[in-house]
Amino acid sequence: MDHRFGTTPIKAPLSDEELAGVNSTNRGLAETLGIRISYVDGERTEGYVDVTPDHHQITGIANGGLYCAIGETLGSIAAVAASGAVAVGMNNNTDLLGSVAEGRIDAVALPVHVGKSTHLWRVEMYHEAKLVATTNLKLMVLRDRS
Repeated sequence: MDHRFGTTPIKAPLSDEELAGVNSTNRGLAETLGIRISYVDGERTEGYVDVTPDHHQITGIANGGLYCAIGETLGSIAAVAASGAVAVGMNNNTDLLGSVAEGRIDAVALPVHVGKSTHLWRVEMYHEAKLVATTNLKLMVLRDRS
C-alpha cells in the first residue's frame, strides 16, 4: 500500500489517492458488499453502501447483517487510523432502527473511547438523513509487544 494508513496515527485527512489505496486493499466482505470508504482521519471515518436487491433479505429490505458489516468495517478502519496499529473487533453491538430497500446508506464512525489497548467507536448509519442503525464496536489494538 502506498499510503499512510495503518503505519502511523492519522492526523490530517487521507488524500483522494490514499483513500483509493484503502478502498483497493479493503477486500473480502467489504468489497463483496460494496462498502466504500470516503473519508478517514484520526477522529472520524465515513463511508457508504448503495443498497441493491443483492443486499435484501426475504422481505425485500437490506439484511441486518449489512449494517453489522458496515459498523465493523468503518469502526475497524477508524481504530487503525487513530492508533496507527492493527485493531481487531472484540464486540459488535448493532441496533437496527429503520429499514432500507434501495438507495444509499451513509455511515460515520466517531470515537467514544480511544485508549492505548482498546477502542470503542460508535458508527451511525443514515438513509436520506434518517438514522437507520447504530453500531458500538469495541476493538483491541495490537501493538508490537517486543
